[in-house]
Amino acid sequence: MKDVNWLIIDWGTTNFRAFAMNEEGKLVDKIEKKLGLLQVEKGNFAQELEQVLLQWIGQYQQLPIFMAGMVGSAQGWIEVPYVQAPASLDDLVEGSKSFRLPWGAMATVIPGVNIVSDLDNYDVMRGEEVQIFGLDILLNDTESFAIFPGTHSKHVKIKQGCIQEFKTYMTGELFSLLSQHSILGRGLPTQIESEAAFKRGVLESQNGNLTNKLFNARTHRLFNNIEENEVFDYLSGILIGQEFNNISNSSVYLVGSDKLCECYYQACKILSINSEMINGDETFLAGMLNIKQEVENGKE
Repeated sequence: MKDVNWLIIDWGTTNFRAFAMNEEGKLVDKIEKKLGLLQVEKGNFAQELEQVLLQWIGQYQQLPIFMAGMVGSAQGWIEVPYVQAPASLDDLVEGSKSFRLPWGAMATVIPGVNIVSDLDNYDVMRGEEVQIFGLDILLNDTESFAIFPGTHSKHVKIKQGCIQEFKTYMTGELFSLLSQHSILGRGLPTQIESEAAFKRGVLESQNGNLTNKLFNARTHRLFNNIEENEVFDYLSGILIGQEFNNISNSSVYLVGSDKLCECYYQACKILSINSEMINGDETFLAGMLNIKQEVENGKE
C-alpha cells in the first residue's frame, strides 16, 4: 500500500466502495462495505470514513480523495447541486465541490446530472455520470447508447463527449418489491435459473400492459406454464423486457457488474439487439482519473 497516491470513494445509499490508486492512475487495492448513507448515524461521515481508512491503509492522512454518488446529495455529506444535461466532463469539474477533511487532506465531491423534458419532468443520476465519461474515454466514439443495470437502471445517450439524454427505469426495485412483498412471490420454493422462463418473460413483455403481464407470473404458475421454481426468472424477463420496449438503438453497451449485465445481455440476444458488456469498475475508475486530472489542471 506504500504506492497509494490518492483515493476514490463511491458512496451510495446502501453501499460504500473505496479504491486506492497509484500516481499513474492504476488500481492498487479496493474495499467494499455495507456502509451506505442509511447506515451513517447523525451525519458522521468523516468519522465513518476515517475508521475505514485506519483499518485499511493506515497512512491515509495526506491522500486526496475524490467522491461520487449519493454522498453529494441533500441527504449526504455535502450537497453538490446537479448539473443539467446536456452535460460535459468540464461541466462536472466546474460543478464539483472541494473541502478539507478533519485530518488535513482535500476531498472533492463530483455533482450528479439532471435533465428536464418539455413537460417539465425531471430525471436525475448520481454516480453513473462518472462511469459514463469513463465509458466515453474507453470507447472514443462520437455517439453511443449505454444501459447501466441496477436498482434504478439508466439508459443514456452519449454524443460528442456529452451526456445528451437519459432515462431511469425502476426495474431492480420493482423486482425486489414484487418478489418479496407481493402475491407473485408468496409461498414459492427455492428458485432456480431458468433460461426458458426468462425468455418467455422477455418475449411476452413486448406486447400489452405491464401490470397485466406481471399477473401472468401468477397465472402461468397456477396453470403449469412455468414451474413454481422458475417464477423469479420469468418476472425478471418481464421487467427487463419492458425496458427494451423503449429502445430504438440496434446496438447498446451494458455497463455494470457481470451478474446484472449478463441478464440484460441475454435479453438483447432474445430481442436481436447487438450488445457488449463492459465492467462498471473499469469505467468508473477511468472517469474519475480524467476528472482528477481536469481538477488539478484547473488549479495550475
